[in-house]
Amino acid sequence: MSIQQSKPTKLWYQEPVNEWVEALPLGNGRIGAMIYSQSDQDIIMLNEDTLWSGYPKDTNVPGASKYYYKAMELVNQKKYKEGQELIEDQMLGPFTQSYMPLGNLKLTFNNINKSLVSDYYRDLNLDSAISTTSFVHQGVCYTREAFISAVDQSMVIKLSADQPQSISFHMTMDSQLQYSVLAQDNKVILDGLCPSHVDPNYVDSLNPIIYEADDRKKGIAFRTIASVDPIGGIVTTTENGIEVAMANSVVIKVCIRTSFNGFNKLPYLEGQDYQLNCEIDWQHVRLQSYDELKQKHVVDYQSLYNRVDIHLGEDIYYDIPTNERLKRFGETQDDKGLYTLIFQYGRYLLIASSREGTTPANLQGIWNKELRAPWSSNYTVNINTQMNYWPAEITNLSELHRPLFDLIEVLKETGSVTAQTHYDAGGFTSHHNVDIWGHSSPVGNKSRNTAGYAFWPMSAGWLCQHLYEHYEYSLDNTFLQETAYPIMKKAAQFYIDLLVQDEDGYLMLSPSTSPENAFIYEGQKSNVAKTCTMTMAIVKEIFINCIQSSKLLSMDVAFANLLQEKVDRLYPYQIGSKGQLLEWNEEFEEAEPDHRHISHLYPLHPGHEISVTDTPELAAACRTSLNLRGDDGTGWSLGWKINAWARLHDGNRALKLLKRQLQYVHTDETNYLDGGGTYPNLFDAHPPFQIDGNFGACAGIAEMFLQSNNHKVWLLPALPDEFENGYVKGLRAKDGLLVDIHFNEGKLTKALFTATADQLIKCTIIYKNSSTSVQLNKGEIFTLEGQFV
Repeated sequence: MSIQQSKPTKLWYQEPVNEWVEALPLGNGRIGAMIYSQSDQDIIMLNEDTLWSGYPKDTNVPGASKYYYKAMELVNQKKYKEGQELIEDQMLGPFTQSYMPLGNLKLTFNNINKSLVSDYYRDLNLDSAISTTSFVHQGVCYTREAFISAVDQSMVIKLSADQPQSISFHMTMDSQLQYSVLAQDNKVILDGLCPSHVDPNYVDSLNPIIYEADDRKKGIAFRTIASVDPIGGIVTTTENGIEVAMANSVVIKVCIRTSFNGFNKLPYLEGQDYQLNCEIDWQHVRLQSYDELKQKHVVDYQSLYNRVDIHLGEDIYYDIPTNERLKRFGETQDDKGLYTLIFQYGRYLLIASSREGTTPANLQGIWNKELRAPWSSNYTVNINTQMNYWPAEITNLSELHRPLFDLIEVLKETGSVTAQTHYDAGGFTSHHNVDIWGHSSPVGNKSRNTAGYAFWPMSAGWLCQHLYEHYEYSLDNTFLQETAYPIMKKAAQFYIDLLVQDEDGYLMLSPSTSPENAFIYEGQKSNVAKTCTMTMAIVKEIFINCIQSSKLLSMDVAFANLLQEKVDRLYPYQIGSKGQLLEWNEEFEEAEPDHRHISHLYPLHPGHEISVTDTPELAAACRTSLNLRGDDGTGWSLGWKINAWARLHDGNRALKLLKRQLQYVHTDETNYLDGGGTYPNLFDAHPPFQIDGNFGACAGIAEMFLQSNNHKVWLLPALPDEFENGYVKGLRAKDGLLVDIHFNEGKLTKALFTATADQLIKCTIIYKNSSTSVQLNKGEIFTLEGQFV
């Protein structure tokens, strides 16, 4: 691994923070913080991954299934609008709950006059996951460091100066939630309570935030302990905080716990002992030195981060502050180092927001400052949550995938009730929104024009793709047998029960929506069609993955045969009059031809059914569809398009979309059409902030260098012309392969393949028009160079 210590990979700035999208994120998967740094005050905006509104309850709509079948009849008669309105009136339940902001740790430095500050500097070092602020004030150089340790489950902050007795500040905490603060024994303790209910920010409501008095309906409780450990100086307790005067240095340790005890446990009556657990965390770290905590944190973090190294040539703009660099890129479109930075930032954000044992990364990772966050900062599983995990396997962070698998396990349980109640079906299902309570029913609250996003029982199938791909990358048979296949089989059972035969003998799932998009039929806009391309692609994919799993595990032959019989009769994809892949079962007029979703391209990406090499006609139709959609879109939409163009082996077009995504954005105003871009702190701009675009861009860059499927590995399948010289080391291909790739003048010069799976690996390696077959046992390395390349 070649990490240049003299030039750490970092985001850095020469001005204090003025907006949230300039603050820098830290996280250990569970605890998140935005470092809102100014010379005279630091605000550490805290989050915790289980801090949600609500409590367990049944959100299904009794009797909904009979209306599903009535809607099917209406749609078969092409009464699309009537079918949609019946669904909206009779099948849609309440909205999900919301991810909550915990509160703020405030450090106020009354001895600092910001007008007298010079040499201000702040950064986020991606190589160490440490944020640093420094500046000079009246001849004294001040330094503030912060990190959040996954090893020791705490946030640690060090305040220091190059002259003694220079550190003086007041520390307190507050929250937008119900809370109380107690200061004692060099500690500030904040106790709080989440609301019992929060309406989404897009719902007009007279009382959007509710705290129930009934213990059974009370929300999640939490405690935060922030302690000060000074060297020198005087510590006094104030009414709501701690005052430190004339210290040489100070270490602050922050611990957080909540009462959340699982999706089916009442958080107030059956919750974790969060106060005791927080005290245990604090007792664990209180006697450990800053250097000891820091060293353990860096070793743990780098064990993940350092697995991948990428180099695209000398970073000639390294010495330009990140915000200015981003603005400059908007003018020049030339900065290879910025591509490396955004790629590694995506990996950093996944490490910071999704570790084993935590909840999955939500719409904002784990960083949220709003009581009513955009789209509730929930799990939006019609693209966004899945996109969060696109980098997990290919960029060698496979363990970070597991929080998503844990959520799917929850949905298998809650979604079985939804399948029975809403569809009179077996198996399990979930729709487009999920929360920490395993909400699996369709949302919308019986409102008009909501079916386009709410009525979509396909997310369980899409989520199951992540289970099977984890197996394909790891070749972990135990995981396949004990975790993935039982869930996949249950999801497949739901789709078996819903399939109906059309007049031509094809099987389809009907009625259906293509997420959030609409068509026009006889002058009326509608979202509900007979079936959709994405619907059929997901059904086909999970059936095939179950069939393959049956063969690999030598079990369930009869079930696999049943699935194969269904696969052979599934409604086929259609190509339209413009040569495009149709989104619905027939060619409708599109209400929004440049819609942000490209759902009908699911079998191209994230699926693998359509490819340039194996299905060229369908791949050409996908290319036409992408051209018709255009190159604008929200941040995450641009991320999806980057990956789609990479799958079409068009690296130059993929790079064009990446450049579009890296345009500088400074507003949080929502923009669905031609928004998109990147904030000063490199967060993805929908706008507003959504983290999925960061992860989509990261995965898309990886796909330019490496793609794999069906025991084939493509090297540099979508290398842009601008990526002339460089290497990427440590990417992963399916079949348990670790891959290093070197290229010069746009051509492959060398590739190394290391087998990591506990079985013989057989695959074909492809570069342009050449291929070679290899067989490797665990630990063996195959080097490709010379005549082949």
